[in-house]
Amino acid sequence: MNATVNIGRTIARERRGRGVTQEALAAHLGVSKAAVSKWELGQSLPDVSLLPRIAAYFSLTLDELFDWRDELTQEESAALYAEVYALSEKDLATAHERLRALAAEHCSDANLLLMLASLLTVWAGGMATPFASAGERNDATDADALVDEALALIDRVLEVATDPSTLYLAQQQKATTLFQAGRLEEAAALLEPLVRRQDAGAPTMLLASAYRKLGRDGEALELLQAERLRAASFVLSSLMQEAGMRDDATFALAAGGAAKVVFEALDMGAVSPFFSVTMSLEVAETLRRAGEKDGALEALAHAVDALAAIPANPDPSSSPLWDRMADRLDPSRAGEAWAKHKERKANEAAALMRRALVEEVTSPEWRELAGDDPRYQGIVAALKRLLAYTDPAATDQRDR
Repeated sequence: MNATVNIGRTIARERRGRGVTQEALAAHLGVSKAAVSKWELGQSLPDVSLLPRIAAYFSLTLDELFDWRDELTQEESAALYAEVYALSEKDLATAHERLRALAAEHCSDANLLLMLASLLTVWAGGMATPFASAGERNDATDADALVDEALALIDRVLEVATDPSTLYLAQQQKATTLFQAGRLEEAAALLEPLVRRQDAGAPTMLLASAYRKLGRDGEALELLQAERLRAASFVLSSLMQEAGMRDDATFALAAGGAAKVVFEALDMGAVSPFFSVTMSLEVAETLRRAGEKDGALEALAHAVDALAAIPANPDPSSSPLWDRMADRLDPSRAGEAWAKHKERKANEAAALMRRALVEEVTSPEWRELAGDDPRYQGIVAALKRLLAYTDPAATDQRDR
């Protein structure tokens, strides 16, 4: 836990909020404008004799002026998140109480507040309560109230955070929460200025070049791989989303082919193993709706093959294209509790995808298109074998 005092940040926030210039504050306190600027930049602290006058000027208590807080380490925040998440699967009401207590106790810890806000958003979507009774879900998880609570935590982060990357992340998370809650106009209004910002590619490349000239090759390589991962993920996701939006067989085939080339050329299976499954299924569904049976079955077979090929523990370090991302993508960096939580969630996601694919493939629509086709019957049999091997309990339940 890292203790911090944020007098300069409080002065800057209160001064701007009241429309007071640095010159006006400096004149009131009898100091120079440069002194006020240094306080706000964290380069120096006001003389102790000035603290009561500063607090009185902004109608603050000394505690509020100091904005003293304990910041949790990444490992501590991750462990608390994993604790609350696990508790929510057994007793959602108690987990909610625990979340509120943590948010109140660490009301200025931006990292933890964003994590707790994301959990509230998950609850609002009804995605994290498999063991809660129906009555408990209805009483404790009113979706609108949970969304409002999540937004309040994010707004708190936007109020207290000063780091640009944290502020940007909070804005993105707020937009995501609004989007998932169906508040699309608000989400769009928040996202538009973020999307219209200048592209970060040029300064990223310049920084990488600076690192190289400074002999900091390791940092340059990590920066380049992180930017490449971001760009590749965007390209693949945009192809999949556009294929679903256009619902055009010709475009779906072109997008699927392009995605396959990018996915394989950049060895994306090491960092995003599920994409190939979801993209192939998107193409298959588009072709099915268009009545193109041969192409639909080919894409469907590829989805099943890709699902079977997903490794239990993807290892970015095994790929020369992503070896510098291994540490960054390793959940154990945030502690053992977080690593176990992420492993369990990855296993659950894989199981959910397998079951969803079985439901999709055996739907009446697919049976109508290709029910008597031996290729379709072979795909269904292969998928059921895969499900039986990885999740026998689910298969037994389906058979009953």
